[in-house]
Amino acid sequence: MGSGKGYLTFAAYDYFRNSRGLEVEMIGVDLRREQIILCNEVAEGGGYSGLRFEVGSIADFEPGDVDVLIALHACDTATDDAIFKGITANAEIIVVAPCCHKEIRHRLKPPEMFRDILKHGIMLERMSETITDGLRSLLLEKSGYSTKLFEFVPTEHTPKNNMIAAVRKPNAAAADAACAQIDLIKNFYGISNQTLDTLLA
Repeated sequence: MGSGKGYLTFAAYDYFRNSRGLEVEMIGVDLRREQIILCNEVAEGGGYSGLRFEVGSIADFEPGDVDVLIALHACDTATDDAIFKGITANAEIIVVAPCCHKEIRHRLKPPEMFRDILKHGIMLERMSETITDGLRSLLLEKSGYSTKLFEFVPTEHTPKNNMIAAVRKPNAAAADAACAQIDLIKNFYGISNQTLDTLLA
């Protein structure tokens, strides 16, 4: 999802097909038609019969049955769209590296104790990133996934280096606990709406 120039998509295809010896059908999705044309030409030229690229938005793409969903730096709420597509397709594994956390930044109503701290743009940006990705992780747990949130590359390579990795592992107790935490966080920070939460409602 949000495949861009296809570097990660080609690498993932090569890994699953050639290193692991698996039969793979992989689809890269991106809005930029010129990128899709180029990637399809490279895939055809390389004989990658199980790999194709399609023009479209993540929100509008219908993936069908999915084993693994990957989205690298899908901007702002496009990451939420990607996670939602993975959950509704019952993907066994969902891996996203979010980018741009604008939605929560504009909706955050910080408690009085944090107002003087979060009046600084950089602090508000970092808090918004933490809350957004924390909520995404909890929403995945609420939806039957076990999650890990970690830094996948050093900051000098990209500041957008959070990764959320989720494996489908339904657990009713964990889902209930996540649900309670989501409500606490939303109430504490005055968040009335978050895209993934709304999509899953």
